[in-house]
Amino acid sequence: MRRTLYALVVSAIALTSVARSQTPTVSVTKTTPTSVSAKSEPQPVKAVEDCACESQVLPEALAIVNGVRITARDIEKATGDSVRQLQHQVVEARKRELDLLINSRLLSVEAKKRGISTTKLLEQEVVAKVKAPIDTEVQTFYDQNKLRFQDDFNDVREDILRFLLDQRQRLEAKRFADVLRGASETRIQVTEVTPPRNQAERARVLATVNGESITAGDVEDSLQPMIFDVQERVFKLRKDELELSVNDTLLVQEAQKRQVTTNALLDAEVKPKAVTEEQARAFFEQNKDRVSGDFAQTRDSIIRYLEQIEVRVAERAFVEKLRATASIQLLLEKPRQ
Repeated sequence: MRRTLYALVVSAIALTSVARSQTPTVSVTKTTPTSVSAKSEPQPVKAVEDCACESQVLPEALAIVNGVRITARDIEKATGDSVRQLQHQVVEARKRELDLLINSRLLSVEAKKRGISTTKLLEQEVVAKVKAPIDTEVQTFYDQNKLRFQDDFNDVREDILRFLLDQRQRLEAKRFADVLRGASETRIQVTEVTPPRNQAERARVLATVNGESITAGDVEDSLQPMIFDVQERVFKLRKDELELSVNDTLLVQEAQKRQVTTNALLDAEVKPKAVTEEQARAFFEQNKDRVSGDFAQTRDSIIRYLEQIEVRVAERAFVEKLRATASIQLLLEKPRQ
């Protein structure tokens, strides 16, 4: 409760302009990657706005498999867009963080002036002044955005109500933040917040609030939890793709050793288990709420889906045999706080 209320003001810089559904679509699909993937031609690494959030300077070779190097360029095509999207979040967050810190300082000062906690202040100035949406407003929102929803009104009513209430609280929080700014001596000294490269740049004053400085170091320190989260997610993207590239390399090497194609190698070595009628029916019963239609209507699709899983299991088992006797060096480092 405390964190949610506090965030209303310190994050009230931009408001949500597009309504979105809070209910995810549920379907029976395979989400885990295959252990064997098609090899693609290396692509040049695209330039990206510097987020100053890489956990390491990527080495030229990310892995060495029986003497064969797998480079950063080899995995760029599969991971590049996703990595850039994640790192762009840091770039955008850095642009907003100065405003967030200013709002946070103003909120603390006002709460201290009134002799109450920041939570109590927000309850008085934001929560208490916002009226909860009524049923007709919730229904109208649903009707206007019906194509975005995949459930009946009664199933998403509470989600819509929470969304509309949050939207109103953000508007009220923005109003309150503007009032606090107008009554303070706040001076912003930069037009753009850039990541500091050294201690001298960390000490650079970006803004003052009632005479107190906010530095580039303050902004960067505040962003550290988010930066580390992005680093971990980027690492996982690269690591997963790197593992697939290792598997591909091992398959190519084994196929060359046997003087066959990789497809012929897989046909000879990958023997998936057959899927039985009982397994298909058991899957249907376990996922009945997520499957459209009765068992007779979905039987063939379920069997195909389970067969795909068995193929991946068999592929993985064969690749693990190859990995057990291979020389594999992974040079991609896990991020550290």
